[in-house]
Amino acid sequence: AVVSTQSTGDWSDRGTTIPGWNVVVYPQPGDIIAYNGIPAVVVSHNTSVSVMAGVVKESNWGFRLGHENAVVRRFMPRNIQVNVVGPKRVRFSQRAEITASS
Repeated sequence: AVVSTQSTGDWSDRGTTIPGWNVVVYPQPGDIIAYNGIPAVVVSHNTSVSVMAGVVKESNWGFRLGHENAVVRRFMPRNIQVNVVGPKRVRFSQRAEITASS
């Protein structure tokens, strides 16, 4: 489980660092897209799931006209290498961590 102590407003602030979550340009399913302090999970092209007024809703939140400044973040742990290998294809591999022994 991923636990974050960030406020919802932090997700839509491009200048806020959220450990493990990198700001990206092209949204993919599983990314978080946030606009005006409201985050949503990207589920497909131009579609996200968010909670508004206690109701889970699938919509185009973050992709709507006027949401051009929405911030998209992708979870990228430090020991995972991400390589784009073609259109709509991404390869994930675990990087070996090297530690110095004394």
